[in-house]
Amino acid sequence: MGRRISTASIRSGQTLAEAVHDRSGRLLIPAGMVLQDKQIRVLRSWGICTVDVVEDAQDTDTTGADTPPPRVSRNAPNNVSDTEQPTSVMEEQVDRALADRFRHCDVTHYPMDGIYRLARQRLLEELVQCGGRAPNA
Repeated sequence: MGRRISTASIRSGQTLAEAVHDRSGRLLIPAGMVLQDKQIRVLRSWGICTVDVVEDAQDTDTTGADTPPPRVSRNAPNNVSDTEQPTSVMEEQVDRALADRFRHCDVTHYPMDGIYRLARQRLLEELVQCGGRAPNA
């Protein structure tokens, strides 16, 4: 099982738990690849903000317990952590991007309403993790 981490904190030698694709679905780096500086540069140049890496003994603390995931509040919009909330500017940016992507869809009816909601949630989470910079993947 992998652990999601920011590409800013990736270290050479870590192994990808899941494959990384660009927005059009092209494979950038396959699952199981041991990351080197070149692959880390590729991830960052494509605007990938987070990846899943395989956990190993070095990635856990000295007690052997994993670092707990960020706490998610029931009242937090779009299931982002309490410490990092999207701003109204971020929400407007995501809404503009999704308006273009879903321009031929009726997002008020099933199943597109759910797909739109999930896409919005995912983009907001990525935007918050990237510190407000628009993710490119």
